[in-house]
Amino acid sequence: MSNEAETKLTVLNVRGLKVGLGPYLAEHDEIFKGYLQDPEVAIYGSGTFRGPLDITEALSYEEVKKRGLSFTIFELEKLSMIGSVMLRDLNYRDGVASLGVSIGRKEYWSKGYGTEAIKLTLDYGFRFLNLYNIALDTMEFNLRGQKAYQKAGFKVIGRRRGAVLMNGKRYDEIHMDCLASEFESPVPGWFSIE
Repeated sequence: MSNEAETKLTVLNVRGLKVGLGPYLAEHDEIFKGYLQDPEVAIYGSGTFRGPLDITEALSYEEVKKRGLSFTIFELEKLSMIGSVMLRDLNYRDGVASLGVSIGRKEYWSKGYGTEAIKLTLDYGFRFLNLYNIALDTMEFNLRGQKAYQKAGFKVIGRRRGAVLMNGKRYDEIHMDCLASEFESPVPGWFSIE
């Protein structure tokens, strides 16, 4: 699909300063699976790289829909897809969910795009889904990710020691969460009902 055609078809549900979040569509499957062919993207996303297996084992659009609420992350300048973010394990009764995020295009790493996408997703989850606690797990070696999560409002709540084996070395799995009561909306007061 050409960039012009992609721009015309892009729907943004949530808009920030650098990124917009739109629905994750079946057309995004191939782009996302392509990201997983980069070992660095795959390792920081899931803690492993299996090459061609990542393509066949990656969640399809239908499976993503069943697991939770997913957004495609678009950078706003050209409206091109740079990743995805998901709220999964949604429990509306208790107001809890888990977050997963992947910026598949490395030229957008460490520039605030992931942090903003996470903040917008947290804001959506707290404001519109009435969630109270959103958690995530990451690997000890994913320092860039941990920094982005903390900037977005997550706090470390624990670790599972030696839970990840990578290249013959064991790493801790880091558990983090963010509470609605501690979260600062990136766009406070942008919508209110009087």
